[in-house]
Amino acid sequence: MTTTWNVLKFPMLTLLVVVEFFVIASFSTAPIEHSLLMWLVTGIAFAMWDENLKEMEGE
Repeated sequence: MTTTWNVLKFPMLTLLVVVEFFVIASFSTAPIEHSLLMWLVTGIAFAMWDENLKEMEGE
């Protein structure tokens, strides 16, 4: 799992951010501000999930 996760981590994050941008741009009146906020939230949540996964594998 660790090797697979390390290979897929950044492509998954990139795909998630791109999909979020298109969804937000489709439905928002101010897509730039909303997409930047969602990118920030997604990056933080992704980092927290990654750290949690590392801790679980370390136990």
